Parts: sequence; C-alpha cells; structure tokens
Amino acid sequence: MMLPTCIIKLMELMLAIACLTLHQYSYDLTDIPTLMVCSGTYIGYVIVLSGEIVGEMIFAPLDLVQDMYFGIIGVILFSVCGGLVLGARNTPSLYPRTGDNTIALVAGSLAFLNALVMLMDLTLAFLDSEQFDDEASV
Repeated sequence: MMLPTCIIKLMELMLAIACLTLHQYSYDLTDIPTLMVCSGTYIGYVIVLSGEIVGEMIFAPLDLVQDMYFGIIGVILFSVCGGLVLGARNTPSLYPRTGDNTIALVAGSLAFLNALVMLMDLTLAFLDSEQFDDEASV
C-alpha cells in the first residue's frame, strides 16, 4: 500500500480531536439535538480511532468488515454533524445563538473534511482487499 493505514487513522483521529475541541468552544445551547449528535460522534470516534491505532501498532488490526463498518458509519455521522452545524449557523433563529459562529463554521467544515478522509480510507482499504483477493485466487 502506498500510504500506511496507521497514518490515515492518525489523521482521522487528529481531525476528530480538532472537531471536538472546536465544538467545545462553539456549541449552541439553543440546538440540543445537534449538540448531542455532534458530541456523541466526536467522542465516540476519538475512542474508536484510538483503539484502531493501538490495534495496528500491536499488529492486531481490525478485520476488513469491521473496518468498513466503522468507516461507513463514520462517514455518515461526520457528514451529518457537519451538515447540522453548518445548517444551524447559516439559518436565522428565534433565540440568540450561543458560542462563536466562526469557530462553529470551522468545526463543521472539519467534520466534512474528516468524512472525506474516512471515505478515502475506505476506498484504499477496499482496493487493498481486492488486490489480495486476486493474488489468493491465482
């Protein structure tokens, strides 16, 4: 593989931690569902990605099916979080918004970026598995 998966997972983890940190400074108390979904996604994926990195470092990586499952769910959740944050900050509200608007826009953009990196990771993992399937069947 051209790029080791541990480096990609580390980049995903750094983006998730950045999203969590920016979310802490920009959360909006008038939009509780977005607050809960984003907080759960960021904290959950910090834990999941930390476990995947540790597993790869001790030469016990996840199975392809499990990696694809966490990746697909991660792409969906980070896309939803980015969309919710950006959508909530760009529409007017009856109540005054709390938190910093600029930081929230950056956090939403980083969530979309993390979804794209996870999609790239899924693509590389799938292509790598197809390469090994061809070698095994010959």
